[in-house]
Amino acid sequence: MEAIHLAIQLLEKVSVLVAAALVLLMLRPAEVWLGETGARASVRRRIFLVMLFGALALWGTFLGFEIEGRQFNIRMVGIIVAGYLGGAWVGLSVGALAGGVYAFEVSPQLAPYVFGASVFNGVVAGLWSRQWGTAMASLALGAVVIQGLHHLGVASVMAMLDWEMAVFHSSQVTLHAAKVGANSVGVILFVGLLSLVRELEDARRDATASRAAARSARLEALQYQLQPHFLFNLLNTLAYLIRTRPARARQLTLDLADFLRYTLARDDEETTLRDELDQIERYVDLERARFGEGLQFTVELPDDEGIAELSVPPLILQPLVENSIRHGSQDGEVEVKILVERDDQDVVIRILDDGPGPSTSPMPLEATPRTSSTGLGLRNVAERLSRFYHGRARLELTRRDDIPGACATVRIPIDADASRPTGLADQARKKLRHVIR
Repeated sequence: MEAIHLAIQLLEKVSVLVAAALVLLMLRPAEVWLGETGARASVRRRIFLVMLFGALALWGTFLGFEIEGRQFNIRMVGIIVAGYLGGAWVGLSVGALAGGVYAFEVSPQLAPYVFGASVFNGVVAGLWSRQWGTAMASLALGAVVIQGLHHLGVASVMAMLDWEMAVFHSSQVTLHAAKVGANSVGVILFVGLLSLVRELEDARRDATASRAAARSARLEALQYQLQPHFLFNLLNTLAYLIRTRPARARQLTLDLADFLRYTLARDDEETTLRDELDQIERYVDLERARFGEGLQFTVELPDDEGIAELSVPPLILQPLVENSIRHGSQDGEVEVKILVERDDQDVVIRILDDGPGPSTSPMPLEATPRTSSTGLGLRNVAERLSRFYHGRARLELTRRDDIPGACATVRIPIDADASRPTGLADQARKKLRHVIR
């Protein structure tokens, strides 16, 4: 019963220490704590860790209490975590600081033991993390093993120097086991909080980077698609239609506004295939102002609501359509088709034209010229597909089999939405993306 009572009291103290750690984590960026750990930690960060965990270990010392003439506290939580995160030298420094202060709180006979145990735990924790890594299972096992070794070492030294003290120490093995368990729980909670904050910080950076990449991609797509000749021709056409066909000019102006709004003002990092195809319809309608009836465009979308609502990155198909119109045009005429099909594993989207087609078939993405706008556009699409679908989507440019022309094929896994991570980190990323918008 005493062991249970001790464990409960120690866990209460641990909860206070962990709550304080949570407050500190909210005030200090996690990369300062975890950006570099162990032997790789810089001097500045080691000093920071010594100061931080030294203060927590000292606080754990003063949170102690006495049972049957024996002092118990939770200083080892701060010492072991310091060794795990900062390496052997940080663990040694924090252990010496906390152990030295605690040595003045106990009897002179016990002072060398508590000091030596504190230093031992800090150093071995640093060596343990360096040898076995910082996975949660490894650190949890290490917390138990390290404390067990220090108690075994203390008992061995006591047996050689003071047999009666060694017998008294060994008689309270259940209390020491309860202390080891409570301290180990504290270490696990502490490291778990640090890992969680690191995940949240990574999620924040990832959300920020993803948003910046999406904006950059939209601007690149706009720059790629809205070439000066396109805008000049469209504006000249609008000026002509305003006098001759005002209704048509008004419709084109509205289409241009919707086109620019979708391209520039959209903050979402994903859209549906249906919305993407609607945007392409607007784009083609604007291009038709230049080509007239010479531009034939059709879309074949299966009567499948699941395919129409498939999540895709915005502006992922439009560069391929623009590429087909630009390079497939012959004597002011071009026919472009979008065929959407579904096989056993993928949704297959093909953009077909009746132009000259690529010089080789198939054309690997790596073979596209880096200096050409076509090559850059294809690379942009391929990189965004890879990032959005975690490497599971594919883009290929080939010759058509039936008639001369090009075929750009995009393969998207049917279970793309279900295959995305749905764990804590992904949920945190979604929440953070929503917040930073």
